[in-house]
Amino acid sequence: MKEDILERLKKISERIKREYKAEKVILFGSYARGEEKEHSDVDLLVIAPSNERIFERMANVLETVHELYDNLPLSPIVLTPSEVEERIKVGDQFIKEILEKGIEL
Repeated sequence: MKEDILERLKKISERIKREYKAEKVILFGSYARGEEKEHSDVDLLVIAPSNERIFERMANVLETVHELYDNLPLSPIVLTPSEVEERIKVGDQFIKEILEKGIEL
């Protein structure tokens, strides 16, 4: 991953943690593996307390950082800590892999 993109992602993560009260922001997918291509999405798992519906959370996270991601195709998944815990309990391999192999920003 290019250094400038990593720096932008760190700024995005800091903003999400500060303004959206996220506990964790985890980069996963092709960018985390160093296999990104020209049109790859930047996949983020955001773990934050919220009473909003899942799509509202995603929209609010994107709105929180909109001026920072300029042409960077962010694709956040926003889950509450209890939703993450529940998914781990039921054996959700997708979430488990993100937590094990993702890069916490």
